[in-house]
Amino acid sequence: MSQIEKQYDDLRYKTGCFYTNERNKQIIIFLLKKYGIKRVVVSPGATNFALVGSMQHDSFFEMYSCVDERAAAYMAIGMAEKSNEPVVLSCTGATASRNYMAALTYAFKRNIPILVITSSLSLASVGHLKAQVTDREHSPVDMILKSYQFDNIKDAEDDWKVNVKTNEAITQLLLNRKPVLINVCTTYSLNFAVRELSGVKYIPTYSLSSELPSMPNTNICVFIGSHKRFSAEQTAALEKFCECHNAVVMADHTSGYYGRYRVNMALPFSQELYFSKNREVGLLIHLGEISGDYYTFGGLQPKMVWRVNTDGVYSDFFKKLTAVFKMQEADFFNHYNNGCTSGHSYYESCLKEREKFSKKRPDIPFGNIWIASQLHDKLPKGSQLHLGILNSLRSWDFFDLPEGVEGNSNVGGFGIDGCVSSLVGAAMMSPDKIFYGVVGDLTFYYDANILLNKHLPKNFRLIVVNNGRGIEFRNYCHPASMAFGKSVDSFVAAAGHFGNQQNSAIVDLCKEADIDYHAISSKEDFSGIIGKLVSPQNDKAMVVECFTSAEDESNALRQCRQCVQDPYWRIRKVKRVIGRIKNRLGL
Repeated sequence: MSQIEKQYDDLRYKTGCFYTNERNKQIIIFLLKKYGIKRVVVSPGATNFALVGSMQHDSFFEMYSCVDERAAAYMAIGMAEKSNEPVVLSCTGATASRNYMAALTYAFKRNIPILVITSSLSLASVGHLKAQVTDREHSPVDMILKSYQFDNIKDAEDDWKVNVKTNEAITQLLLNRKPVLINVCTTYSLNFAVRELSGVKYIPTYSLSSELPSMPNTNICVFIGSHKRFSAEQTAALEKFCECHNAVVMADHTSGYYGRYRVNMALPFSQELYFSKNREVGLLIHLGEISGDYYTFGGLQPKMVWRVNTDGVYSDFFKKLTAVFKMQEADFFNHYNNGCTSGHSYYESCLKEREKFSKKRPDIPFGNIWIASQLHDKLPKGSQLHLGILNSLRSWDFFDLPEGVEGNSNVGGFGIDGCVSSLVGAAMMSPDKIFYGVVGDLTFYYDANILLNKHLPKNFRLIVVNNGRGIEFRNYCHPASMAFGKSVDSFVAAAGHFGNQQNSAIVDLCKEADIDYHAISSKEDFSGIIGKLVSPQNDKAMVVECFTSAEDESNALRQCRQCVQDPYWRIRKVKRVIGRIKNRLGL
C-alpha cells in the first residue's frame, strides 16, 4: 500500500465517507437535493469520482450504473419519460460525453429533461495536449439548451458564480424540459470528510402558477434599468404597489417609467464625503436591463434582491439575489397589491434628501453638467432626449426631466458608437416630435457620417460637447487619470483628434447637410441659444457645438460629488469597510 493510499484509508476510517471537499461539487449536490432531482445514471471514470462518490453515500440519490455512455443516455431518457421527472447523467472526461450525442438530440426534440453533468480536468488544460481532455464549451444547438462551464473554485467570486449558475441551469432544465449541460472540473481530491453541505444559496424561480413568497416587512426599492416605456397598466400597478408597501422607485432616464413614487437619487448617492442611509434597502426589486446610472445602481446596498423579468435569467448584479419571478411585471405587482401596509416613510425620506441636495448644488464651470442644469427643465413636452455614453448620460442623470419628456441611451452594448444614428433613426419615425441629443466629441465623430445620410430628418437638435478627448478618462476619479494624470490624453483618452478643438469639421458637415450650426464657448453664449433650442418653430435640424475644457468638466463633477460633507463620514466609511471584510471572512 502506497503512502497516499494509507493516508486516505486513515482519513476514511476516522471520518467515514461523506461529501467531497471540492466546492463546485458541493454546490451542485446541494441544489440537486433542493430541487428534488434524485435519479442519477453514472458511467465509470476518474474525473467524476468526487461527484459520484459523494452522491453514493447520500441516501437521497437513486444511483444507477451503466458502462456504455450511449446506453446510459437512452436509459436516462426512458426513466425521465416514464417518471416525468428529470434525470442526471454523469460521465468522465476524454470522449465519454461524445457518446451521449444521439440520445441527447432525441431528448432535445422530445422535450425530455436530462441534466448532463460531465467531469473534466481544469479548463486551463484544454488545447494543451493533455490526455483525456476534450473541449466541451460548445454543443450542437439542437442537442443542449444551454451549457455551463464550472472550473475549480478558488475564491468567493468563483463560489458565487457557480452557485448562481447552478440555480439557473437547473431552472432552465425544469422550465424548458430540454437537456442542459454542466461541465464541472475536478482536482481529484481524496477528502470526503465534509459532513454537511452549507453556504449554498437556493434561488427559486416563480411563475404565476407558483405559490409566491410573502412580501417582507421592510423598506423596498424598485430599481428600473433600461426599459421600454411603461404602459398605463404597468404604471398603475407599480404606483399601487409603492402606495401599499412603503416602496420607492429609483431609475435613470432610460427606464421608461414616468409615474409616481419615482425619486432621482443620483446626486445624493454620488457623494464622496457623505453616506446616505437611503442606500440601505431591505428588499430591492430589480426590473429592466443595464443601467447607466452608476451612482444610484452602484450605490444601493440591498439585503436581498428579487429579479422580475419574463426571460427568467438569473441576473445577480448585487450578489444578493434570492428569487427570480418569471412573469410580466404588472402581474407581479398586482399579485402583491393586496393587504397593504400604511405609511410612505422611505419614499418621503428619499424625497427629502433629494430636495436637500438639489439646493446644495454648487456654481459649477461650463461643461456637460452645467448644460444639463440649464436645459433639463426647459425641454418641451412630448420631446425625446438621447444621451451619449458615458459623460453625457451621467451628467444628465443628476437632473430630472419634465413630465412628458422621454429619455434614451444606448446602454445595451455601452459603446460610444451609433448614438447619433440612433437619435436620427428615432427622429425619422416621429416627424411631429423634437428629438434632442447630447454627445461628446469622440462619440459624434465616431458616428458623424449619419449627417450626410439622404434620409436625414429636420426634427432633431444635437448638442456636441467638444472637450477634445474622451473626457471620461481625464475625470479626477477615473483610474487612468489617477494613474497617469494628463499624460492619459496621449492614447487612453485619445485627445487631439478632429482638429483638436481648433478647426471643427462639424461646420462643413452641417453646411453640406443644410443643418443650422452654432458654436458655443461660454455660459453666456449657451444661455443665448436656449430659446432657439427649445422652440417648436425651427424648420431645420440643429447642431450646437459647445467647446469645453477637460479641467472644467472634471472640476464640475468633483464639485457635484462633494457638495455636502458629513462630519462623521470617515468613521462610518471605516466601519463599513471593516464590516465588509468581516462578512467576506465569515466572522
